[in-house]
Amino acid sequence: MVPKHTPNSKFGRWLLKYRLKLILFAFIVIIPVTFVIALYLGDYLKYKNVDFDGNVVSQFQSTFITTEDETNHEIINLQTDELLIQIKLMDMLIPEYYDDTNGHYTFKARQEVKSGKHIHELAVKFVVQAEWINAKSAVTTIPLTNTFGTDRKISFNHILPQSPLWFVHVNAPYLYVEVVYHIELALDQEETVTHYFKTYLGDLTPASQIVTE
Repeated sequence: MVPKHTPNSKFGRWLLKYRLKLILFAFIVIIPVTFVIALYLGDYLKYKNVDFDGNVVSQFQSTFITTEDETNHEIINLQTDELLIQIKLMDMLIPEYYDDTNGHYTFKARQEVKSGKHIHELAVKFVVQAEWINAKSAVTTIPLTNTFGTDRKISFNHILPQSPLWFVHVNAPYLYVEVVYHIELALDQEETVTHYFKTYLGDLTPASQIVTE
C-alpha cells in the first residue's frame, strides 16, 4: 500500500485541501472561457484574410478620405510613392431577404501618376468583404483612366448588419484593393510593385445620397 503523501509547503497543503474546488472551478469557468476565446479568435482570423484569386493577404495599408469640392462626394484615396488612386462609392443596395440577388456596391475610380514617375501595366482589383462572417464579393478587375469613368457594380448579396457572436456586430463590409504595376528603372530595368489597401465602407456616404448645393 502506497503511503499517503502530505505536502511540506503551505501552498502544497492548500492545493491538496481545495483540489476538488479547483477542479470544479476549472470546469465551470476556465474551460468555457478558453473555448469562447478560441471561438472568437478563430472566426476573426478566418475572415481577416482576403483572397485575391489565390493570393491570400492579411496585411493592408490604410487609406484617407477627402471631399470633392465641386460635388461634395467623398473620395477614398490610395497613395503610393508613384501613384494616387481615387475611388468614389456611388451607390449601394443591401438585400432585405436571403433570396435577394440584387445587392451591390457601385464605384467609380481614377488614377493619377505622380510627377516624374513612370509606371506601366497597372492592374487594380476590388473585393468587398466583411469581417467575422462569410460575406464576400467576387474579385473584380477595375480598369482605370485619368478621369472618373464608368460605374463599376460589384454584387454583394449578404444581409447586414449581423451579430455572429456576443458583442460582435458587423454593420458594413470593407473595400479591399490590390494594386500592381511596373516601375521603369535605369538601364531598361523595371520592378514590379504590389500594394494592398483596406477601407471601411460603413463610414462613407454614397454619392447618390449627397445633395449638391
